Amino acid sequence: MPTWQRTETRTVRPFASVDACLAGVRLKLFPDDAFDERTSFDASDAELRDVSPEFRLVVDRSALEASRLPAVSDLSLVIRLDDTKLRRSEVVFETGLQTLPETWALPPDVRNRFSWKFGVDTSVALVLRSERPPQPGLPFMRGHWVARKDFSIRAKAEPRAFPIERWTAEDFARQGLPRDSVYWIQFITNDLNSRFDDPGEAFRVCLRADVYDAFVYAQETPQGRALFSMITAEILTEVLWRGLTDLEASEEIEKGSLLHSALARVEKATNATQGTVRQFAVDGELSSLRTFAQAAVGTRRAVARLGTVR
Repeated sequence: MPTWQRTETRTVRPFASVDACLAGVRLKLFPDDAFDERTSFDASDAELRDVSPEFRLVVDRSALEASRLPAVSDLSLVIRLDDTKLRRSEVVFETGLQTLPETWALPPDVRNRFSWKFGVDTSVALVLRSERPPQPGLPFMRGHWVARKDFSIRAKAEPRAFPIERWTAEDFARQGLPRDSVYWIQFITNDLNSRFDDPGEAFRVCLRADVYDAFVYAQETPQGRALFSMITAEILTEVLWRGLTDLEASEEIEKGSLLHSALARVEKATNATQGTVRQFAVDGELSSLRTFAQAAVGTRRAVARLGTVR
């Protein structure tokens, strides 16, 4: 089986790749699911105990043949799994392209070697089967990859009162945001003085992938709770700010609406009146709103506990 060469530490690869030839590769987590176009998956802890990943292995050979890269007969398709908790990786599947199956499911004995609850990354790649004479711009070592598609499988950060999505740097960039963003609160509507069966109908929280992974791994630690408390305070601030600034001066706040729930939380925790909080929005006092939101979710206590961590 080809050894996966860990030589790709530089920003610019030493040779070209044709990742587009793996665009048709798909993954599903459970036998009854359909193959999915997504590359990032999450599931509950209970679901991950029965996870059964299966790949649809489609390779666009015309893209390979049109490139200067090695011939199809010189390449193997490999699947590698990375266990984020155990910090180990394993090539679990390898075949020549001439014998490539349409689908391949992870055997139970292999699946059980990985800690799915804490996150598993998987890569499908075309790698060089044997060494070749070095040529500029071309792969030459056994195991060098010429095309690659990555997937991630994570546990949902549960329970949550709002949806959290795991976003890559590319996801942020597509929205015109910095690739090194930590999180983004994306509002689907500004009319927060309405009832929503699911907060996800009003907004979602997009968390950078490495931060999401760190949070899932450490969510029961003081550090994880402090991070989540700060994000929750920012969400509450945004709900109050957007909801209140969108209101007409004479408009009543609908009982049971998202805005009503946010105000009730602040009122209960701080004894502030609804009129006081509404006036902050009228006066443009976003910073003041934020302090009330922090008090409402207990951010000070969560952060202060970091001083007792040993």
